[in-house]
Amino acid sequence: MELKQWRCFVTLAEIGNIRRAASLLAISQPALSVRVQRLEEALGFALFDRQARGVRLTEQGARLLPHARRLLSRAAETDEAARAIGRGAFDRLEIGVTPIAALSFFPDAMRAFSAAHPGVVLALTEGLSDELEEAVAHRRLDLAVVHPPSSRDDLVVREVARDRFMAVVPAAHPLAGAGRIAAADLRQQTLVGVRRDIGPVVFDRIASYLARAGITTQVNQCASSSISLVGLVAAGAGIGLVVESLACIARPDIRFVALADDPPSLGYAMCHRPDLPAELQGAFMQAFHAPKAGAGVRPES
Repeated sequence: MELKQWRCFVTLAEIGNIRRAASLLAISQPALSVRVQRLEEALGFALFDRQARGVRLTEQGARLLPHARRLLSRAAETDEAARAIGRGAFDRLEIGVTPIAALSFFPDAMRAFSAAHPGVVLALTEGLSDELEEAVAHRRLDLAVVHPPSSRDDLVVREVARDRFMAVVPAAHPLAGAGRIAAADLRQQTLVGVRRDIGPVVFDRIASYLARAGITTQVNQCASSSISLVGLVAAGAGIGLVVESLACIARPDIRFVALADDPPSLGYAMCHRPDLPAELQGAFMQAFHAPKAGAGVRPES
């Protein structure tokens, strides 16, 4: 049984006249009759009662008609899906995101993308930059948001935004009420930070900033992420430096204070394989440049 036979059956059933049905299908009347007859032979029962003024569905034909309509509808959906895939469109995308990006600008970008492409499901995987890049390279992810720089030459890594660092301070600390904190103000303070083996980019940015003030990085307590770092500060363990977007974490026992002396920033980059369809690249670049809720996030032009 062929799809064209089912199409002839449904069209003839809806119109009830061979001549008009053949005209609508752009085939000859004999060709229409042959296709319907062959379908009936394959099914083993008649679909129509032939009459002088046209045709009428048999009881079995009437029961089969809704199933045939669903078959044609699914075929049309499959055809459209194939065309969409051919032009680079997708209905589900596997996206990787770092923990900081997940709480920073990515929710705004995801909202913008979903508004423009409501039929696309975004499935998120959280991980470190190196892990996400590896997953993209091995096609487990379609693309990822990572922190540059990247050492991979088999992927395209394009910076899309930057996020300034600021201090997060225990609410009872004397510096909690400062308008700005200079790097030199941190010289005698207990510092908490993210372990370098987990967040090398973040660690090195902060170390460079402190070095300009003559401070050798000496982290008294280490955290496994910027989120857990905020928890250490809330517990009174010390002062930490995090990106401004994390100021969305509202706790009564911490304060976020801006940094003076040209504070460092953290980059966010879209990472993908070179064969990612251009249409998809453009859609995400547009979403990444949507207005950002994070105070420190600035899109890259």
